[in-house]
Amino acid sequence: MRQWLSPDTERAAALLEAHPDYRILRSLPPLDLLPLPAAEGRVRTAAVLDTETTSLDPATGHIIELAICHVWFDARGRIVGVRRVHDWLEDPGYPLPPHIAALTGLTDADLAGRRIDDAAALDLLSGADLIVAHNASFDAAWIERRYPSVAGKPWVCSLKDIDWRGHGYEGRQLGALLGEVAGFFNTRHRADADVAALVALLATTLPSGRTACSEMILSAQRPTVRLIANGAPFEVKDRLKARGYRWNPKIRCWWIEVAGSATDDERAWLAAEAGCHRPTLREITWHQRHRT
Repeated sequence: MRQWLSPDTERAAALLEAHPDYRILRSLPPLDLLPLPAAEGRVRTAAVLDTETTSLDPATGHIIELAICHVWFDARGRIVGVRRVHDWLEDPGYPLPPHIAALTGLTDADLAGRRIDDAAALDLLSGADLIVAHNASFDAAWIERRYPSVAGKPWVCSLKDIDWRGHGYEGRQLGALLGEVAGFFNTRHRADADVAALVALLATTLPSGRTACSEMILSAQRPTVRLIANGAPFEVKDRLKARGYRWNPKIRCWWIEVAGSATDDERAWLAAEAGCHRPTLREITWHQRHRT
């Protein structure tokens, strides 16, 4: 990696790094300084994005910041090129909730009169082969509501489509993973900073020898099966939740997504432990995944 920190501080850091009682975190480098491999095979485009919003509900809240960065990945799923991060602010038309202002550092004055360039954002999204976010189920709901024409595009989640714990990492939040996996820190909780952090994380090589991006894409492109526990009695809700089932308020049912090979075992568990003998089964690909 080309140097972005001073030689003097790097020499001091190297001394500490060599000692088993110390661990060094470096500030997140500019994305154009990330060491990237030469492309092998077909190269495709991913739109890495993050949103900051006024609430958790896309039906009533507003996007106040949107950041998108195009990256190129090769046939092995490795990031081989990065473009600049595009970032827009938007005035929601009402004062920010205090906890959102505290979380993001944004103020009403920062947002006053600002507007997301929807044409530019849609061009970036439409021009990508897939969309990547950390906790994609959150961002997908906001993006597909605002830009219906990209609904059905593959979404990939760096939170859920990588088995971080299986690789020995305890954290799953972006900031924790950035430090534990990539050795960087990022002090800003803003959409543009989070996109840069996610790109750096995905470019990092995991103990498996593959990059995080490779692991994520390999996992995401495998079809899974969603089991919907139709008619499961109310009294088994805690059992379902402990098993990993999620509640869908739209259809008022619990559901879980499993690998195809685990479908029979999950059906047997539903019958024996939840009294559900005829669950609805639906094959899920990355064109439907991370949507409720």
